[in-house]
Amino acid sequence: MWAAGAASAHAVLVSTAPESGTHVDTSPAELRLQLDEPVTLVEGSAQLIDSGGKRFALSDTRLDDGQRRVVLIPAEAVPDGAYLATARVVSADTHVVSLSIEFTVGAVTAQGRFAEHSSTGIEQYLNYPTRGITYLGLIMSAGLHAVARWVWPWVVRRRRFRVLYRVGIGILVVGFLSRFLVLIAQQSGGLSEISAASACAVLDTPHGMVTAIAALTSILAFAVATRAGPPAVAVGVAQAAAAILAVTLDGHGGSVQGWPWSFAGTLLHVYGITVWLGGVVVVAFVLRGAPDQARWHAVAVGHVVAAVAGGIVLAVLRVQPLGALVHTAYGLVLVAKVVVALGVVMLGYLSLRWFRRTGAIVGRPRTLVLETAMAVVVLAVTSVLTTLAPAKDTYTTDIATTLDFGAAQVLHIGIDSIRHGPQRLTVDYAPANTAAAPDSATVSVDLSSESANVARLPVSLGRPVVERGSLVWRSDQLIVPAPGNWKVTVRFDGGAGPKLASFYYGVL
Repeated sequence: MWAAGAASAHAVLVSTAPESGTHVDTSPAELRLQLDEPVTLVEGSAQLIDSGGKRFALSDTRLDDGQRRVVLIPAEAVPDGAYLATARVVSADTHVVSLSIEFTVGAVTAQGRFAEHSSTGIEQYLNYPTRGITYLGLIMSAGLHAVARWVWPWVVRRRRFRVLYRVGIGILVVGFLSRFLVLIAQQSGGLSEISAASACAVLDTPHGMVTAIAALTSILAFAVATRAGPPAVAVGVAQAAAAILAVTLDGHGGSVQGWPWSFAGTLLHVYGITVWLGGVVVVAFVLRGAPDQARWHAVAVGHVVAAVAGGIVLAVLRVQPLGALVHTAYGLVLVAKVVVALGVVMLGYLSLRWFRRTGAIVGRPRTLVLETAMAVVVLAVTSVLTTLAPAKDTYTTDIATTLDFGAAQVLHIGIDSIRHGPQRLTVDYAPANTAAAPDSATVSVDLSSESANVARLPVSLGRPVVERGSLVWRSDQLIVPAPGNWKVTVRFDGGAGPKLASFYYGVL
């Protein structure tokens, strides 16, 4: 988990102009990359290079269409050659996405080789631990304070509570500062490129502003932790609310995709887990027992239900279709989190039975220690889950079918995804005469959909290439615009006259 790079599939590239992989006769006046959600452009990340590694100046880089389109304008017309235009953006859920367009200009017959992309910066590897630290601090500060005020108000006067609460706030502030540093590094293009402008750009986002407020209120709560009275209570409540909101916005809860349900589900989930596990910390380390069991049980059950309800909302939004649950990294990590969380719930029930059976208000069953350890595992798994792209964005299912036109003329059709958006369609034909020239057969493909109200969507197929005795056509930047039931119509001419065939497939 430590070595894995952060996913970059949260803001989806919908189209480019010119289309990636295509040829243009003259130098384009501007390069456009259209995304499906608003983004911010990483300062200094846009560049235009040729296949030899030479960089060409850009006179302007900007965001249009409500910050959904990245526009790069070359400073001057580029000569004939193969080019790669790249940029890095930060999506609304704070993830960095790399974008690129490959194209050729003028009298060029081959794309050439481009320089490799730069390696992943160390800031990407800090995503997991910094999130884990933040979650731990949230539970030991906001969760500890909330459940203590709710169930055992008198415990806030204990020295052990004040020490643990301050430790929790310290961990949370370190987590916030670490997350802020990671976000600035991602905005700047690396830790070595951090700038004041990048820091201001991060602070200018809702997540950045709320995180700054949460850090300030946490520092204030640390200072008044030993005091009593309404002002100290108000500061504790403000710290808890700001911290929970900041953690909610730091990830998928801050994305515009699925708004407002994604935000509401994440907020409910974070709040429920924070109070529930905060209570476990109080019972295990502050009280070392469970006085007023009935009240604590009611609070625990209520917040477990809240966490589960929020989790269900998020799962419905992010895991589509159901098969993605076991075929994507996000789905598998989510399953692991659910299994461990169920273990924590079961151990909590066993601990409650122990308290009821013994009648003890002081003392801890062994299950309570194990419950606490498994709660830490839940936090670790959650820190991984929040950095992964949702299952619906990464799940693909290959479609493979065969069209038999008779006379040994069989086409094998493959589609790499059943999700709407960019897709690759491949046509494979093995002629009876294996020595036949590539131009001996022609293929054209159209898509149509009544449910999506699309009468005809022509598929651009490149020239066929010979692979293992077969002629292979591949689509170039096919984009299926909407979900629904799509009809694929294939027109084929193998030398005996054109023939038509079609099949249907569902797009999610």
